[in-house]
Order: sequence, then C-alpha cells, then structure tokens
Amino acid sequence: MIANGHRSLRVAYCIIAHKNPQQVARLIKRIYCPEDFYYIHKDRCAPSRGWDYISSENNAGNVLCVSKYRTPRSTFGLIETPLEGMKLCSNIDYDYFINLSGQCYPLKSVTQIKEYLGSRSVAHIEHFSLPSTVHWGLRGGLDRIDSRWFRFRGQDIRVPRLTKNLPYDMYPYGGSQWFCLPRRHVDYVLDFVSQHPKILGFYKRSHIPNEMLFQTIIMNSPLKDEVVNKDEWYIDWSRGRDGHPPILTKADLPSLFASGKLFARKFDITVDSEVLDLIDKESAT
Repeated sequence: MIANGHRSLRVAYCIIAHKNPQQVARLIKRIYCPEDFYYIHKDRCAPSRGWDYISSENNAGNVLCVSKYRTPRSTFGLIETPLEGMKLCSNIDYDYFINLSGQCYPLKSVTQIKEYLGSRSVAHIEHFSLPSTVHWGLRGGLDRIDSRWFRFRGQDIRVPRLTKNLPYDMYPYGGSQWFCLPRRHVDYVLDFVSQHPKILGFYKRSHIPNEMLFQTIIMNSPLKDEVVNKDEWYIDWSRGRDGHPPILTKADLPSLFASGKLFARKFDITVDSEVLDLIDKESAT
C-alpha cells in the first residue's frame, strides 16, 4: 500500500488467545489491513471449537491461527509464542511487531495507531531495572530470578539457584509483556537468543519470564536508547486480583478514552460486549 509516494507502515501482530474465538475474530477485524500479518496462537489446552474460521474467512493468506504451546500465566509458553511469531515474520516485510492478547482491543483506529508508531519509530515497552523499588513486592522482583521455578500439579515450586547472576553479565529488567517493537529491535532479539542460548535456559526456570526476557535483552543492547518506557496499554491494576486485571466494562469508558493509550485489556464479550461497540463508535469519529 502506497500513500503519498511512500509505503504505509506495516504491522505484524502476535495475538495470544485462550478463549472466546468470536472475540478474537472481532479483534482481528478491528485491526485488519491487507498489508499486515496476523499470527494468532490459541492456547494448546483451550477448547478447539470455533477457531477454524478465523484463518479461513480471510483470503489474503495473512492470517495464521496455530495451537502449539501452553500459555497460562507465568509459563514459558508466553515467551515461546511471541518468539515463534517473530521468527515466522522474518520472511515478510513489516515495520512493527505488536504483542497482543485475545482480550486486548484497540482504543484508536488502525490509521491512528500506524501514524503514532510511524511518527518516531521507537520501541514502546515498559521497563524497569531489578530490583525495583516500586514493583513486584518486597524484593523488587529478585525472587523471580534468583531461584529456579518449576510447575507441579498447579503449584509453583522454587529451588534456589547456585549461580544467581544472569548469563553474559546482563543486568535484569522487568515490565509488561505487551509491547510494540520496531523491526530492528525484533531482529536484535532473534539474533541474540540464537547466538546466546543460555539466556532462554535461564528464563525458562524463572518466574513469569514473559515480564522480563524482552526487557532484559533490549535494555542491555545497543538499541536501549531507542526505547520509550511505556507500553501503550490501558490496564486497571488498581482493581486487579491475584495478578489479573479486572474485566473492563461500559463503566470504564471515561478512563479508557482519557488514557490516550493505543490498546486496553481485559475485555470479555460474555461479560460486556457493548463496551466494544462504544469503543468502535468513539474511535471512528
């Protein structure tokens, strides 16, 4: 697609979904552009009904729906899935990689999102060094990495590490798992994990690695000065419980529209679908 003699910004989306295929289909429809690419990953343990038509209803061949990893909260599948999406996109022409969940939804139009990202061409990813003085408990997140974590019968079990330092003399960072990365940052991440395999081994046995790995690689890289410390998602953690944010409804619309964010989560059409209708109406004006 060419606009004013220049190719418009192209986006590769990774969408991590667990339920509500109708809601995921609506999300894709809302952000769909023929020149963009959509990698939808359904949790391997989620019910299989209702997902097949997500790929088949688009004839452009730019929507791929797969089910390969287990992706509950805190699992390494939440690292494997975006990495897989990044690798699949290596052979296509794109400018930005956006990591979404199936319960995210855009607060802006596709045109507004692309204009915003293209205006500066920087990475949008929340990050903070560990230990943090304001995030993740009394130890500021160090408990996530100074032990080896295992999942057994639904419980997280920790075993102290003999060597607590990160490999390759890296400094640890944390932040949100939802991000918008320029192509050059994605290429750097893929090159790094390919050439430094110990980093994946380390984070595979950390706790909630999807909130640390990408920040740690990028903020220890030559591209660290090309990062904006914000994730562009509205999430109301003030009402969150057990590490999960609340479902957003019509009552949250004033805060959603006042946030200026590109996306928000979590939504659930079985709880309130009208809120998405009202967002569509507002972002179309």
